[in-house]
Amino acid sequence: MDWLRSLVQRALVHVDGRYQRANHLQPVGPILYVGRATYLGPTIRFDDQTALKTGDDVGMLHFNNVRFSQIESSTSTGAALRFTRLMLESMHDLADRAFRDPAFCDLSVFHAVSWLPAHGQRIGFVTRPLPEGLRKHLLAVWFRLLVWAFAPAPESRGARPDPHFYWLTRKTLLQRFAGKERLRRHQHVETRPV
Repeated sequence: MDWLRSLVQRALVHVDGRYQRANHLQPVGPILYVGRATYLGPTIRFDDQTALKTGDDVGMLHFNNVRFSQIESSTSTGAALRFTRLMLESMHDLADRAFRDPAFCDLSVFHAVSWLPAHGQRIGFVTRPLPEGLRKHLLAVWFRLLVWAFAPAPESRGARPDPHFYWLTRKTLLQRFAGKERLRRHQHVETRPV
């Protein structure tokens, strides 16, 4: 069965590479890619007063699936801990990029669709389940294939994905992951009279 998983991995890496190029995704930290997209949904107002409106640009977060398969751990708990460290490192890098990189500094919201069930509130994400329907079903099948192919720990490969929307505002990102001096400078710029 390892030969089949290896074959599927190679095919998915090829698909992933094409997707990254087509969507101009940039690596951010060890476990994320980030791109831009135009938001086409209804207005969303977040607790920190950020509003996302139709036509706004949003930062699209994607996991680096190949990096998942390179996490060295024989247990799902060990893999989860290693993933958490890589994710936190990526979030600090994203905060840095959101502060200084012209490609990201105008984005007020970052968004992802993940196979992971609702969590991440500790680090500032707002999560919502995808509405029931064909899109959710197809994404669950896709995510199940990705998990089976790339999960480093064998007991994780049978997971039943539950697709969720993940949202993170720029304000929350910087509050949680920017250095204190950088955050003070950012707040000073935002509150300076025009």
